[in-house]
Amino acid sequence: MELNKYSLEPDSEVKKVTFFASIIIIFSILLVGLISYVITEKEVVYKLKNKDLATIADAISSKIDSRILRAKETALVLAQDPESMQWVASRENDQRVQRNVMQRISQLTNGMGYSNSFVVSALTGHYWDENGQLIDTMSPSDPDDQWFYDVLAAKQKVTMVIDYNEERKNTFVFVNALMGDVNHPLAVTGVGLSLEDISQHFETFKYGENSDLWLIDQKGNIYLSDDLSYNGKNVIDFLPKEVTKAFLAGIDQELSSTLEYKNNQGQLMDLISYPLASTDWTLLVQIPRNETVAFLQTIKINTLLASIITLISITLFFIFVSRKLANPYKKALQLNQQLEEQVANRTLELREKNQKLLDSIDYAKRIQESILPSQDKLNTLFKDYFLLWKPRDLVGGDFYWSKRFDKELLVAVGDCTGHGVPGALMTMVTISILNQIVDEQTKNDPAQILQKLNVFIKETLHQETKEALTDDGLDIGLCYFNGEDTLVFAGAKSSLYIKTNEEIDIIKGDKKSIGYVRTAKDYHYTNNTRKIQPGDLFYLTTDGFLDQNGGPKDYSFGKKRFIEIISGSYQKELSDQGKVFLRELLNYMGDETQRDDITVMAFKLR
Repeated sequence: MELNKYSLEPDSEVKKVTFFASIIIIFSILLVGLISYVITEKEVVYKLKNKDLATIADAISSKIDSRILRAKETALVLAQDPESMQWVASRENDQRVQRNVMQRISQLTNGMGYSNSFVVSALTGHYWDENGQLIDTMSPSDPDDQWFYDVLAAKQKVTMVIDYNEERKNTFVFVNALMGDVNHPLAVTGVGLSLEDISQHFETFKYGENSDLWLIDQKGNIYLSDDLSYNGKNVIDFLPKEVTKAFLAGIDQELSSTLEYKNNQGQLMDLISYPLASTDWTLLVQIPRNETVAFLQTIKINTLLASIITLISITLFFIFVSRKLANPYKKALQLNQQLEEQVANRTLELREKNQKLLDSIDYAKRIQESILPSQDKLNTLFKDYFLLWKPRDLVGGDFYWSKRFDKELLVAVGDCTGHGVPGALMTMVTISILNQIVDEQTKNDPAQILQKLNVFIKETLHQETKEALTDDGLDIGLCYFNGEDTLVFAGAKSSLYIKTNEEIDIIKGDKKSIGYVRTAKDYHYTNNTRKIQPGDLFYLTTDGFLDQNGGPKDYSFGKKRFIEIISGSYQKELSDQGKVFLRELLNYMGDETQRDDITVMAFKLR
């Protein structure tokens, strides 16, 4: 019996140890689960208040800023357009220029998705809309016109006004730009964005179903909201007074801030303020806490389930689970998954940055295309023509330009330094300067036009000396037709090809480009005068076509092949010739990429 007594004691001790070990394991698992949940909740709320909310506000404000900045840039393009300034300065008496100005305003309005655009002359008070209609004449005695005189008196290049427009029967956010000298402006021009359209657009920026999105001033007045019923009210109508007071006290510090409070239903709310870079407004976003951290309830349930499952697993499969956790292969898989997640995150960041870059370049393309002669304008200038304009990137440094004075006509094709956005900027500068240079005195002297262009480019880019920070310029061929039988051509490293009944006549330009440091400021270009016949064909090209590599030996396309195309296709309509030029170029390129911007213009005079 004594043996049995002592033989049972070890079994009892083992049971006690097992029991206490189980209790410790259960307690440990529950404690770990509770601590994990508390830490997770604390970190989630901390991350939400210090990072996520700021990121949300930054993302929304970036979209709003982008829309407003784009409107400002468009307003400045309208205000700085030389032809528009010429038209306003003439007191809107030039009908031809008026058609061009209104066409350009309409293209920018429709292409950018604005509700309206306008030009209001400070000389006549005439209000012209995007449809080329005179819809009002400004009067100091009319309260509805006070915005116009306020904008003139402000003497700021760009201003923003929220105003109900009686003529348009709608409330708009107007982005106004002063045309000419801000102290003595010629006009106020700009674009309008419908308040209703913007408010509806704000709904796409919302975070959560019950969140609120407001644009307010320093006094808390709501200018824009995702809900039109909020517009014109004050945030104090929707927030507790103490919260509004604390929020408005820090709004002039131009810093992002977050607040939390409980509403009348006891619901915890997060309030984020974020100043806009494009205006003096502040973005205010209100989000219920339960929408941003709703996943914590799921974490709580999953933590409890995980604790139970872990407890059962430890009790029944302790050894098996231990071996699994120690399995090197599983650790390798976990490490690989972490690396894949990091790569995915980096890829997403790069994709977003690339998309922003593409959006900017696409916007630059629209602006560049808006200042080039339209297809309708070319149809009015020429009896027949074709145009190959193929930037190497979305935008480029090649351009084509024309100017008509009654029966007289100027036509040019140019190649500016660089590709992409830098080249496009150079084309805009060059076209703007050409429009300023050409007048009644210099229109029939292409050489003098090129000389002035050389001086202005060098002065604009500060390239008068060899110590200049940049060395940019352009090649250009410029034709003047007197409307009868005379052509005057001047070129800067550019030639004109003329197909007559008998031969192909090549008029070579001077060997100096325009604007570069190595081109003297007083360099004189040469006029080449020719008598022309009805039916003569004229060809201008940049070196992108001639220098394109390809063929069996990867040589440049060259002038010889260019002339052969003219000889073989001149009897066709010019539109069909354009197809021949493009086909021959593509066949010669083969698998080679385009090296440079390419422009070829051919035309027959009326």
